[in-house]
Amino acid sequence: MKLHRAHLTVAAIVVAAIVIPGAVATAGQIAPTAKAAPGDLLWDGDASRGTGVFEALEKSPGSITVADDPQKRYGPSFRFETWDNNGTKSRCESRGTKGLRLDASRLNKTYYIGWRALLDPMPTNGHWISFWQLHWSGAGPGGGPLTVRTLGDGKIYFQYVSPNGGKDGNIWSAPLVKGQWINFVVAVRLAKDNSGYLELWYNGVQQTMINGSTRYTGPIFKGTHVNPKWGVYRSGPNQGHAVQYVNSPKIGLTYESVKP
Repeated sequence: MKLHRAHLTVAAIVVAAIVIPGAVATAGQIAPTAKAAPGDLLWDGDASRGTGVFEALEKSPGSITVADDPQKRYGPSFRFETWDNNGTKSRCESRGTKGLRLDASRLNKTYYIGWRALLDPMPTNGHWISFWQLHWSGAGPGGGPLTVRTLGDGKIYFQYVSPNGGKDGNIWSAPLVKGQWINFVVAVRLAKDNSGYLELWYNGVQQTMINGSTRYTGPIFKGTHVNPKWGVYRSGPNQGHAVQYVNSPKIGLTYESVKP
């Protein structure tokens, strides 16, 4: 009788092991847990290597340095700080990723961009601030196609701009969190037509866009290439010192290779 019960216990454990990994969160899909395959990571913005991991730094005005995580959790991080600019826009951002350029040779492929962010302090004063951009280069004036930003209303948004300007709006939002680490993974299929798409994971959970799907489709590419940009870029009426810490920015071919 004891042997029979032992068999039942083992069977229950096996069934649990099979069922649990397939669970799906009601608010979105839980991030995959598989390990990244060798070669999936294309660019590693490890802050211990310094700001030279970026192609360029934009400080108008601003300071971009490497500093320890003020919460003592994640070690060396990039610290972006800007301040008042006499009523005009302030831009304190990295530009591009040294050794990896997302240009036309990478069209029709999907890339994953992941990072952690800590906004502290981050006065909003009812005005917009951009924390991350995927920015066209060689395409003339104007930004796009993607921005993580706030409008100063207590929310954080994911903005999409189409290459022809026909679409320009927020496709996802959540409460703006300050003073604690949050993380993002953005999946982007670079394309000049509607085969392009984007997906977003926020704090490890895949998000649903305004179209009711976890995938938002549309053209992503124009110009010569797109540049990832981290930092603080804000409108002129903003006041006070604003700081964003960025930790473990990465670009790869899979979610697992870049997840914070």
